[in-house]
Amino acid sequence: MKKNIVFDLDGTLLDTLEDIAISANFALVSLGFEAQEREKYRYFVGEGVFKLFENIFASNPQTPERIQEAVTLFQSHYAKQFNQNTKLYDGISKMLTFLQKRGFKMAILSNKPDSFTKMCAMKYLREWKFDVVFGAREGIPRKPNPEGALEICSLLHVKPDACYYVGDTMIDMQTANNAGMIALGALWGFREEAELKEHGAKYLVKNPSDVIKLLAEV
Repeated sequence: MKKNIVFDLDGTLLDTLEDIAISANFALVSLGFEAQEREKYRYFVGEGVFKLFENIFASNPQTPERIQEAVTLFQSHYAKQFNQNTKLYDGISKMLTFLQKRGFKMAILSNKPDSFTKMCAMKYLREWKFDVVFGAREGIPRKPNPEGALEICSLLHVKPDACYYVGDTMIDMQTANNAGMIALGALWGFREEAELKEHGAKYLVKNPSDVIKLLAEV
């Protein structure tokens, strides 16, 4: 039975966009760059903090050292205010409670730095049992490399093809498929249906209650 599920964090379980944008814009303005519109961050995020700023600077490339300055400013600011506007998406609480009651093993795999991933999980998700919570860690390739996802399978003692992976970006769909998991594309998150379809979503779920419906018979 496929009672195992891994979630992305940002844009899947938590709406973190506002707090990410605030901290990233703080870093940009501190370094003399223009702040970016909040909605642009939907497309900047998903591949880790360094890549976040590479994406912001795509039309005005900066040196790795300059990008690292922005990363450092972002991280110090985000650590202080990560919980000012962040919230669970509507229906997430009900979905997680359903999965837990049905005996699903649950885990989180994010490209957000590991410390921030664990901080967010502790703040917003401590009501539910997650067997593994991993963010981006030194020595472990980031998604869409499947290494982190496969490590979770090993820790849960399950086969990848018995595990659902829920995420909201192409990175998540690629991760699921690279790991041999079942890819569920979350349409309530940061990206559009076309992107999720194109990159291998096996199922598309419009809201968390659709996850309940899909997995009710598992």
